[in-house]
Amino acid sequence: MPKSRMTPRKEQALKTRQEIFETAIELFDKKGYERVSINDICRQAGVSTGAFYHHFKSKDQILMEEFMKTDDFYRQEVEKVGIIDDFQEKLKVFTLSTMRFLADMGLKRLKVTYHTQIGPDKKASYLGNEKRALYSILEALYREGQERGEVRRDVSSDELARLAIHCFRGIIYDWCLANGSFDMVEASEKMFDILTRGTFVS
Repeated sequence: MPKSRMTPRKEQALKTRQEIFETAIELFDKKGYERVSINDICRQAGVSTGAFYHHFKSKDQILMEEFMKTDDFYRQEVEKVGIIDDFQEKLKVFTLSTMRFLADMGLKRLKVTYHTQIGPDKKASYLGNEKRALYSILEALYREGQERGEVRRDVSSDELARLAIHCFRGIIYDWCLANGSFDMVEASEKMFDILTRGTFVS
């Protein structure tokens, strides 16, 4: 059965929501998360506070949308790579597609995200939450590699996942510090190849 076309009203609502979102990210980047009020966002976006609360419960929800978007991507991507039989290739494709997705999010959004997690106005840490999708996905991948005899077993799959995340998070942070002046995916590929030498069974 064909999908019904989106009504003009629905299209306008989505456009307004995106405008609020993009404006908020822009202001967070320029002024800092805690220094931006909902009124600031509404004034800059040209919408009423009622319109803001129709789409978002709070400023925090705007940030949570970014986190939820990345977690959804991780889940979708691990399903895609599931068809790859070669374990090392599977892990590499997942890692690099993840870094490419984050790079495509853009420097501004990543800077805002990191600032809210480690800056003076730090919110509750979401990036470091080991219950997030990325931790569980990588732990499961490394455990699979150990069960297949391709990944060393003297380090737990949980610790391997944690170490990998530390390494690639460092690349993301450096990319933000360098204002995106290097290719984050290329740097990640080099890091993956180095990690592989110490992780995989020869």
